[in-house]
Amino acid sequence: MDLDRFKELHTRFFGKELPEEVLASEDYEAYANAIHENETCYNWATAEKLKSKGFDYKGYCCMMMADKVFESLDENGETKYDDPEVIINKWEEDLYGIPVHNGSATMVVINYCPWCGTKLSA
Repeated sequence: MDLDRFKELHTRFFGKELPEEVLASEDYEAYANAIHENETCYNWATAEKLKSKGFDYKGYCCMMMADKVFESLDENGETKYDDPEVIINKWEEDLYGIPVHNGSATMVVINYCPWCGTKLSA
């Protein structure tokens, strides 16, 4: 799917309660497949989401890393340490870590992005 077509479908589907018949449509299936299988579409949609939330994603190695770091923050921009949905954290010192969900604040520091393989600054 080309990006222009994806943007059109994104406008129709994103952030809306959709009836079952829409979710079962060919257009919605194509949209869902594009966001999961087309890197250009995924990157555009993720950038739009992060921009709308005021999150500066441009300094990250990839959009997946930016999105996962964004998801690790609470509404005040603070790191969520007790949320089992969080899969990566970033500290101000440009350290990244994968939380160990064992009831403590244990993290496994990582040196490479798990999604794109880029060496992370430390």
